[in-house]
Amino acid sequence: MILNTEEVYNLYVEYARQKGFGITRKTTKSRDDGKVKYYTLACVRGGKRISTSKNSFNPRPSTKTNCQAKINIVVGSDGKFTISRVNLEHNHVLSPQKSRFQKCNKRMDAHVKRRLELNDQAGISLSKNFHTLAVESGGYENLTYTERDCRNYIAQARQIRLGVGDAEALGNYFSSMQRRNSQFFHLIDMDEEGRLRNVFWADARCIAAYEAFGDVISFDTTYLTNKYDMPFAPFVGVNHHGQSILFGCGLLSKEDTKTYIWLFKTWLECMSGKAPKAIITDQCMAIQGAIKTVFPNSHHRLCLWHIMKKVPEKLGGFTQYKAIKKMLKSIVYEAMDIEEFEDLWLKMIKEYNIEKNEWLNFLYTHRQRWAPIYVKGVFWAGMSTTQRSESMNAFFDGYVGPTTSLKQFVEQYDNALKSKIEKENKADFASFNSNFPLLTDCYFEKQLQEAFTNEIFKLFQDELRGMLYCNLVLIKSDGPIYTFEVSDIFRGKEGKFRRQVVFNVCYNEAEFDIKCSCRLFEFRGIICRHICKVLIERNVKEISSQYILPRWRKDVKRRHTYMMNYYEDTKTSEQKVQYNKLCSHFSEVAEIGVESIEKYNFVMKCVDGIKEKLMDNSYFWESHSSQAISPMVLLEEDHEQHQTTSLTTKFLTPLKVRSKGRPPSKRKKSTVEQIIIRSKKKVFVFYSNPFQYFVKLFFIGLKLK
Repeated sequence: MILNTEEVYNLYVEYARQKGFGITRKTTKSRDDGKVKYYTLACVRGGKRISTSKNSFNPRPSTKTNCQAKINIVVGSDGKFTISRVNLEHNHVLSPQKSRFQKCNKRMDAHVKRRLELNDQAGISLSKNFHTLAVESGGYENLTYTERDCRNYIAQARQIRLGVGDAEALGNYFSSMQRRNSQFFHLIDMDEEGRLRNVFWADARCIAAYEAFGDVISFDTTYLTNKYDMPFAPFVGVNHHGQSILFGCGLLSKEDTKTYIWLFKTWLECMSGKAPKAIITDQCMAIQGAIKTVFPNSHHRLCLWHIMKKVPEKLGGFTQYKAIKKMLKSIVYEAMDIEEFEDLWLKMIKEYNIEKNEWLNFLYTHRQRWAPIYVKGVFWAGMSTTQRSESMNAFFDGYVGPTTSLKQFVEQYDNALKSKIEKENKADFASFNSNFPLLTDCYFEKQLQEAFTNEIFKLFQDELRGMLYCNLVLIKSDGPIYTFEVSDIFRGKEGKFRRQVVFNVCYNEAEFDIKCSCRLFEFRGIICRHICKVLIERNVKEISSQYILPRWRKDVKRRHTYMMNYYEDTKTSEQKVQYNKLCSHFSEVAEIGVESIEKYNFVMKCVDGIKEKLMDNSYFWESHSSQAISPMVLLEEDHEQHQTTSLTTKFLTPLKVRSKGRPPSKRKKSTVEQIIIRSKKKVFVFYSNPFQYFVKLFFIGLKLK
């Protein structure tokens, strides 16, 4: 039998697939001119078992059984192949159902590769990616590749996209972004050896958004991101819909004051020297020191959540812990004024004899920075914790992990920006095309309905509902100045009645200046229920513009909405465009083709005919000939174009950061939590093989000697 090269190989592969074994190329011999003289296609289980494991007690599995099944092929001088010898007998079990796992039967077409790359760039995990392909093909048994093959391909595709060292690829990526938009800001800090140490970047949209919503920011670093354990440090604010919005972020090598000063100064330079009016952080002393240096005039607040989370750790050792915890929460969340807070605090200290507790003494000394009653006089856009930064961190969970490279992380940052932009656009559309119905006949409610975004107006309506439980009494009247006492029912977190509280409202009717002792407007920028009660009592029709903050208006001027998104390369190759267009057209044809069996057969016949003609390059004129472009080739072309514009500066990858005990991809845990987790992880080891047990005892004995 005389065959050509491709036919003989495909014939034996198909035979092996049907029988249930794999094949491999064995002995090969060449002539003096370098051309192959003969070679052997043999069963993959041929050959003798050779152990490569260094541990003889834990050997690696082997597939070799010295199977003799094979075919010998002789190559003639004319290039024709002749099968000279055939042995079809195997010394092992054959499994046709499992033959798809054999390497020779694995293949991955361009469509699958393209799908894997797109989903990977979108941040979809590989397991979900692979499961989608299995569902699309009708089951795992119909796939010609495994999850490991997909993982290897993604790793190869990423390597082609990076092309150079991790840090250098990051620098090239930033330079590429800056070429597309001159307002893209980035700064890379290197050590004396040229190794990447700290990174900061912010695109033009982040910088423009800060102009409108940069009055209050949240900063948090309790999140690990990548294989270098560099903490992710986002600057996050709140837009006019109450949504989180990014103002740039950094990756840090250390968490000391010097590093934070570098980051804050870099961010301040990026924002044209405009410091935020208020900033929320955790209790990190290094961050506090850096804020004093870089933002001396900004109000600094400590995250209340972080503080209350430490209560079990710091106070759990006291016998009256539950009573102390209950009273502490009551003081923190229910104190109506500073005098009440301090009186109750001192009472708690004396009653439970905890004067020497250093943590409580520290909290009391710095109470102006965290206790709600002390910080209500400053505008915080409704934020009391670093939850905005945490919500931004939560976006990356499932997308980045311990092996994520720096450039891959930045790509996920871009995905986060895309997601936030889309949510803001949807909220804009909803606010301009719908609204919540009015609860009252008050004209100023209609005024705020037209001014506020839906989410902010909804918060205002919550105050209107609470107004039903308020009672008003005029205490003093001095010309146009009125003083009212408004009694309100204070409810706990569970909605249960706690006590009745009286707030003072001072209203200057001539200047339309109104203030309430609850200070909700100063804290959140929305007038409270007590002020609403007074306005209705005084028959006020319209609220002064000073009580309608521009940052909450639906028509607020936002320069960042006019910024283009520079996430994708605008210089997309013509072949990529053609490839995507063909895929789109084929999808439309497929939808029509499955409407009936006649249409299906017609489409398949046409596609087979087109494919046959495309495979025959002689069918086309040389000037119009086209070759199939795989996604990997496109990636390689992009990489070549990218390399021509790479930086002249060479960056070395950063060293792995020694963190402050922070767990991967989650925030720090208290000591109590760590003890509980460790207790759950305790397991007993049993040896299924008694010989292993005695060997272990033997080596322990040698070590003791």
